[in-house]
Amino acid sequence: MKKAETAVLLILLLGAVLAAGCIGSSTTQTPSQSSVPFSSSPTASSLTSATPSQTTTTERPYYPIEVTDFMNRTVEIKKEPRRVVTLAPSITEDLEYLNLSSVIVGVTIYDDTPQVANATRIGGYGKYANLEKIAALHPDLILVDSMSLGILNKLREIAPVVVIDPHRVGDVPRALKLLGRIFNRESLAEYESTLFTRQINEISSLVANETKVRVFYVVWNKPLMSIGGDTFISDIITLAGGINIFNDTTGWPQVSAEQVLARKPDYIILTPHCGMSPEDVYGGALANTPAAKDGHVIMLGASDEEGIIHPSPRLLKGLEILARILHPEAFRSRYPLTLTDSMGRKVTLSSEPKRIVSLAPSLTESLFYIGAGGEIVGVTNYADYPPAVKNISRVGGYGKYANLEKIAALHPDLIVVDDFSKSILPSLEKIAPVVVLSADNLSGIYSNLELLGRITNHEEQAKLVVAEMRAKVSYVTSVIGNASRPRVFFILSYYNGYWTAGKGTFVNELLNLAGGRNIFDDVSGWGVASEEQIISRDPQVIIISPNAGVKPGDLCHGPLSSTTAVKTGRVYVLSDENLVVRPGPRIVLGLEEIAELLHPGAFKLQPQPLVCNATAETGG
Repeated sequence: MKKAETAVLLILLLGAVLAAGCIGSSTTQTPSQSSVPFSSSPTASSLTSATPSQTTTTERPYYPIEVTDFMNRTVEIKKEPRRVVTLAPSITEDLEYLNLSSVIVGVTIYDDTPQVANATRIGGYGKYANLEKIAALHPDLILVDSMSLGILNKLREIAPVVVIDPHRVGDVPRALKLLGRIFNRESLAEYESTLFTRQINEISSLVANETKVRVFYVVWNKPLMSIGGDTFISDIITLAGGINIFNDTTGWPQVSAEQVLARKPDYIILTPHCGMSPEDVYGGALANTPAAKDGHVIMLGASDEEGIIHPSPRLLKGLEILARILHPEAFRSRYPLTLTDSMGRKVTLSSEPKRIVSLAPSLTESLFYIGAGGEIVGVTNYADYPPAVKNISRVGGYGKYANLEKIAALHPDLIVVDDFSKSILPSLEKIAPVVVLSADNLSGIYSNLELLGRITNHEEQAKLVVAEMRAKVSYVTSVIGNASRPRVFFILSYYNGYWTAGKGTFVNELLNLAGGRNIFDDVSGWGVASEEQIISRDPQVIIISPNAGVKPGDLCHGPLSSTTAVKTGRVYVLSDENLVVRPGPRIVLGLEEIAELLHPGAFKLQPQPLVCNATAETGG
């Protein structure tokens, strides 16, 4: 590359990172909202106090809406945006995470993701964009970051402009939620933003107890330039278990080789555009650094670098890459292996487990899916999937109801349990090491699968399983698109009332992702709902577990017959309760089934409707 061209590219690269913003802290968490618990009995009706006003079946159109962007500007969105131009690659990536690639008609020449390969290129990044090319695309919305502030007024003459300009890792969820509001994808945006925060924390937690290593990140070689402590890259280095050796500076400091030598970096990180190669380090002025002496001079690939300078969920990739570079020991299954389980317990495995007892059907399924089914020697009486489990020894009931003598007789070298085994943990620990794996949401399931992969040395297959699950979630949400969200009531069972799901349950998360609105999502956990409460919230769809003890036809002759769901015949029975209550890999199949029931047209299906007539009691 010619020197002039390289210099121009450097300027653009620095502009991109500067526009990404400077940060002074790591991820921020969305505070949890207080919730009203379900009643533990039909008489203590906490549900009643949370019952909203009667709603009608006629809902207001979503648009027009007003949003407040990152510059605190109020922007009116008059209609659903269908032709969008983005002037920052990070915003393009945000849209892709929300399955909105199809609305993007124009991107910069620096957008490199395959989803927008066919989009029109409108020139450079931010203020370097070509206004005429943008206008020729007739966009109905333009999305920019602070690199476009100099041309903001000109852009406004073409279409409404929203500024999305994260300045720290914790602002990425805010950007996703703002886009979710703009495009009527709030549920998916909430899911992706929560997932992003949790995964950032999960990755950083893997290296949290590792010895911090000193890092020199090279931005440019002549003059030698690095990163200050108030930059995105410095923040990612910190989260990855490193210390930026120039974190006491700001911006993009020019430094000397003598300063670098004095600060003794353990790792030197080079980028494709910095003008320096590993050979330059080993044979140059930095040859006496610990990094050069230990062979810790790393050249990032172009795509790896993009994961560090783009403030979008793609930061997860950059963080993991740096964490694996700086602390490979944290990602390698070496024995003895010490890990932290879902209860925060430190568990050490002296060797790779070859005889595993599982006291939770969900964990049994998970072990099979990641390729470790052959190591399972004992399961509970409730383990019924996959079919191969029928040939495995039974150790009694689920969790705390297991038979300790039967477990001991199998001579396991690992016992995996969920939190239903807490009360017998001391007894189990006398037999073999015990790992507790519990999950409250899809993100937790992903983490459990990946941890099981690490424990059993099936990491790559575990990653494939997680990738497939995420692909299924993405497929379902993309098919649903911007479809209206019907009010849904889920019946787990009927016993002195209708047992249902509130927030904090897998069912609630699945209903939201499937494009529905759980009528009891303002209360927590599992509990009993009265007929009066159900009627007041008037579900448009009722979904029943096959083991609920009630059939659709039963609802034809009672108070619930007045609900919109029964009147319109939208009462359905799931094919398998375990698809929605068992936290394993198959839960995404439950998501797909619920989505098909809520939005049959989107999936080109016609589910059998409930017909209330003289024979309805025997139908369903």
